Amino acid sequence: MFSRFLRRAAFAAFVSSVTSAAAHAEDLRGHGGPVGALAVSESGSQVLSGSFDTRSILWSTQTAAAARIMRVHEGNVTAVAFLPEGRLATGGQDGRLAIWAADDATVPEEIEPLHEAPVAMIAVSDDGALLATGGWDGRIWLRRLDQAEGTGFDAHQGPVNGLGFLPEGRLASVGQDLRLRVWSASDAASLANMVDLPSPPSSLAVTHTGLLAVTSADGVLRLVDPERGIVSEAALSERPVVTVTAAAQAPVVAAASVEGHVWILDAETLEVRHLLQPDQGPVWSLGLDAGGRRLFTGGGDGLIRRWDASTGAALGSGGAAGPQEEYDDASRGAQVWRSCAACHTLASDDGNRAGPTLHGIFGRQIGTAEGYDYSQALLDMDIIWTPQTVSELFEHGPEAYTPGTRMPEQRITSAEDRAALMEFLERATQ
Repeated sequence: MFSRFLRRAAFAAFVSSVTSAAAHAEDLRGHGGPVGALAVSESGSQVLSGSFDTRSILWSTQTAAAARIMRVHEGNVTAVAFLPEGRLATGGQDGRLAIWAADDATVPEEIEPLHEAPVAMIAVSDDGALLATGGWDGRIWLRRLDQAEGTGFDAHQGPVNGLGFLPEGRLASVGQDLRLRVWSASDAASLANMVDLPSPPSSLAVTHTGLLAVTSADGVLRLVDPERGIVSEAALSERPVVTVTAAAQAPVVAAASVEGHVWILDAETLEVRHLLQPDQGPVWSLGLDAGGRRLFTGGGDGLIRRWDASTGAALGSGGAAGPQEEYDDASRGAQVWRSCAACHTLASDDGNRAGPTLHGIFGRQIGTAEGYDYSQALLDMDIIWTPQTVSELFEHGPEAYTPGTRMPEQRITSAEDRAALMEFLERATQ
């Protein structure tokens, strides 16, 4: 495990390789809300994205243009995947899995209500024969793509936060219950191995050698051998690292935090090659091409940006600012607020973004901000927003405090940071 000294030394190394870039309008622009899901085709010529705006978009990386726009889910599109023969898969906040044909049909060829909570992840086996989904209901669904029926089973106590097929066909999953589980290739519901994790995991990716890269709420990226357990780790941040991706054919992994930092690392040593600052708010999703040459980041500003993974250079051209920082008074609370600014506004005349405006939030009942389309679950609640209740929201997390919300799962574990944010909001939202 990293000692405090190693954590400081690692952070110093990260800072020395920082690459900063402005937002690029000519990357992939088309979503009207944060991009929470990304997948890159095997050839790297296409990107599939899912957003809070309820749409999934298939992009051409050559033209940076949307080749196809799909909309079928009720709420956020939370997971996406490429399937064999040009087919596509999308999963949503509505718990449904949609399978789309390779043509331009506006409705999916299949749509199934598999989960009683949002779909967290879609995984496809290396041979393209198997598809699995993991949900916030703690269940996994597994099916052969050439068959209509699948198998569902209880996998974790709490949400499944990551899913991936190992090279030999076994399925690995991580859950909020601090467990990494590996399931038998011959019997999907049979547990082959289990590894205890020291912090709630947020995402999982399978590296080119079959190790599992796992990000966690404690800001650490860990490499896990399914048989031997944790083999190495890198302390990346003091805040949660929320997503990770790995190249299928190269020793490259990338991870991102709620503060908008992106790390490109060696998949074998976890040495940080580049630290990117895309300036697009929280980075919720990542995608690498198979050769580890191109990285795509999906942020809170609705843009998908492109990077040269070998140099850390931004590949877009032209600039367009993302969400503006409001009332940045250099306080600690303002710094914490930056992770919220991608989805919320503070001023009375700025309206709503992916989330409702926070202007006048204290004393307001949940679900009553003018002009915002709330989920029914929030409309049925009777919470009054005060510094205490907003602090409790971030202490326990939106999923536990406001079940049914569209707000992405995030917590502020530091009591001092929560208090600083409440002080800032009291100044800025009146």
